[in-house]
Amino acid sequence: MLAVEACLRWYAIRLGEDEELWGLTGLLHDFDYEQHPDEHPLWGMRLLESQGWPSEVVRAIASHYEAKTGVAPESPLERHLFACDEVTGFVAAVSYVRPDKDVRNVEVKSVVKKLKTPSFAAAVCREDLAVGAELIGLALEEHIANVLAAMSAHAEALGLGGTAV
Repeated sequence: MLAVEACLRWYAIRLGEDEELWGLTGLLHDFDYEQHPDEHPLWGMRLLESQGWPSEVVRAIASHYEAKTGVAPESPLERHLFACDEVTGFVAAVSYVRPDKDVRNVEVKSVVKKLKTPSFAAAVCREDLAVGAELIGLALEEHIANVLAAMSAHAEALGLGGTAV
């Protein structure tokens, strides 16, 4: 969730959008998953609505799991949340298998190469990565480069700052 937050803030700044709103949406999008995996994201959406969170946040969270909610990503926030959700986990996985475990040293070509290995981070739907990039109007490689930049800027906070002591 922290990586998605970092990426959404990165995109919000560049697109002239509300950085706080986008960042909070990224941070909150999966907050209910561990305690309510079968009800995710519906459980979290109900809680956020009952607490008065903006409908824009709740709808974006709904849109990141269209199969469960029936809400397709349409707004820029919704499209970017979908685009950043799976790719951040994949980039983190690529970082973890590096000898230095540092996202700042991961290259786009390394991520693309790992995408072609179905057994690597097998739970990540490669089609969702491609669709996400398309939703925000970028080539997948460009989106990966942006995600790497956003995650690299927060490498330490994400636990991806390497093994150096």
